[in-house]
Amino acid sequence: MAHLPLRFEENRGQASPEARFLARSAEGSFAMTEHGPVMSAGGKRVELRLPGSTAPSAIQGEQRMAAPTSYFVGRRQNWRAGIANYGRVRYREVYPGIDAVYYGNQSQLEYDFVVAPGADPSAIRMKFAGADRVRVTAEGDLSVEANGAPIVQKKPVVYQDGREISARYKVDSRGEVAIELGRYDRSRELVIDPILVYCTYFGTSGNDQIMSVKMGPGGQLYITGSTTTNEFQYIDGAYNNNNAGLTDIFITIVDTTNPNYPPVYFSYFGGGNVDIPLAMAVDEQGVLYLTGSTTSTNFPLAGINVQSTGAASTVDAFVIKFDPSQWGTSALLYSTYLGGTTGDNTGNAIAIDKSHNIYVVGTTKSTDFPVTSSAYAAVLYGPQDAFIAEINPDSATPLVYSTYMGGELADEGRAVAVAPNGLVYFACSTVSTLFPMEGPGYRQTLQGAINLAIGVIDTSQSGEASMKYSTYLGGSGVDEVRAMTLDANNNLVLTGYTLSSDYPTTADALSQQILGNADVFVTIVNPSDPVHFLVYSTYFGGSQGDVAYDVRAAADGSLYLTGYTLSPDFYTVNAPQPGWGGGVDLFIARIEPGAAGRAGVLFSTYFGQAGQYVGKSVALGSDGRVYTAGWGNGGLPSSYNGNGFSGEYDGFLIVVQ
Repeated sequence: MAHLPLRFEENRGQASPEARFLARSAEGSFAMTEHGPVMSAGGKRVELRLPGSTAPSAIQGEQRMAAPTSYFVGRRQNWRAGIANYGRVRYREVYPGIDAVYYGNQSQLEYDFVVAPGADPSAIRMKFAGADRVRVTAEGDLSVEANGAPIVQKKPVVYQDGREISARYKVDSRGEVAIELGRYDRSRELVIDPILVYCTYFGTSGNDQIMSVKMGPGGQLYITGSTTTNEFQYIDGAYNNNNAGLTDIFITIVDTTNPNYPPVYFSYFGGGNVDIPLAMAVDEQGVLYLTGSTTSTNFPLAGINVQSTGAASTVDAFVIKFDPSQWGTSALLYSTYLGGTTGDNTGNAIAIDKSHNIYVVGTTKSTDFPVTSSAYAAVLYGPQDAFIAEINPDSATPLVYSTYMGGELADEGRAVAVAPNGLVYFACSTVSTLFPMEGPGYRQTLQGAINLAIGVIDTSQSGEASMKYSTYLGGSGVDEVRAMTLDANNNLVLTGYTLSSDYPTTADALSQQILGNADVFVTIVNPSDPVHFLVYSTYFGGSQGDVAYDVRAAADGSLYLTGYTLSPDFYTVNAPQPGWGGGVDLFIARIEPGAAGRAGVLFSTYFGQAGQYVGKSVALGSDGRVYTAGWGNGGLPSSYNGNGFSGEYDGFLIVVQ
């Protein structure tokens, strides 16, 4: 509901005479007067006025909605029926040749200044009457504060014929706000469109990190990470209201249909030592699945375990199935250790199929890692192998398939995806020259010091027949995979970083040459068509070091990425923060495979100041919002009801629309 269009209702006597239209939303209403909108902040009346403007030549509704509003209150002569509702309100000629157009959704008001050819946008002034303070933040945003409550407008996006024009706010001594523009074509229409962004820290006085976010059903955003304190505010009905160890997992759910993004669930989870979640999946019913690492010998268990003991002398992986809709400890539906006793084990990636079987990929040094009789490889080959495991948490024999995967040296299982046909795709980083090869691989030999290894497993088969395809992928340097997903065509989308100057690229790449010391790579492959295996591949980054940690494919074929950058010249487009913050900045980007060169970058921004900020995970909302989470150590733009930085490291959530 929060993302339905905002409706503007004509005032036909049902409201104060000053209102020409009423803006009706899920959060209340505000008036559109002769001078502009009147809203509330911190309990105070705040009016957006346009100093120096003339009375608009017309105030009119646009995009009329089908359903009218009717009032049947009090005496019949006071009843009002069939009142028209509109999706937009246009104030014509607020300045010569400039219209103000108001619109939005149920959680926010937005507006454009539409500048006709030949009109002068320098005439535009904004004054927030009733506000206590108006200032431009270090990020270039406009912060309007009343009784301590902020209304935040992001640095304006100004565009002309699809091209972005540089712009910034400037506040004078009277508190009036102007918009300074870069060069543009004065003979063509110009649109000035402020962007709203939500950003909040999520942390305590200790070390808190968000590792994964997933969009669940009904606009509920699932967040998991780790914390070293007991300071998070609990919510009644959670699995556990207290931290049980040195470092605990936390699980929280944020309601993105509410403009304040309130947490609706929070729970600690873990044993007495160090428990870290590294990957999460969420099904269509809102049940979540986690894997990661634990050193707790009392890690909470449930169901028929693959292993009922662990972490006595090593690090173990774990797998849990968790239903936040259940009260208290009933939320834990399944939990098991996964690993051996002779070496460390870590679960790095998790996925589920349509039957809710769980697939985990990770890394093991154990010679006694639990494998099934159907395993492709039943013994540890090198000092460290990847592992691939399928678990049915509802079965009396939950370990459906489990195998080692690797060559004679070190292999690290990093990513997993399950296709609709049940085939399991995995990706590793490897230094092994003898990584097992099956089928007509794209590359049959290791090319550099570290390369990717990609494979396809059919867990219904046994032994050698269970691996349908495998290949190396990379250049002559170092290439490491960090994330993988499926696109709308069921191709594999991989990302990570490369130091190779000859990493394989395609003709439609953003860049076919490496741009810095280390670049992000984005690669789409089709293992089911080995002849046309490489669908798309590109470098992405700046002149220094850039690493991607997550990728998501949108329905329109575009890809969203997040990670971190050290590059002062990382390419930005339509950016809330176009400039480097001076340290390790996170980045958020949207690219379009198939559009060669910089035209393929649809959106790209820094977030951060001098410090360290790492984007670990990205999720997509059905309304086009992009949710990015990770961890950092202060200096992000905390705004729009956001919380401030408080600890050694804090998690953060950024929402860009």
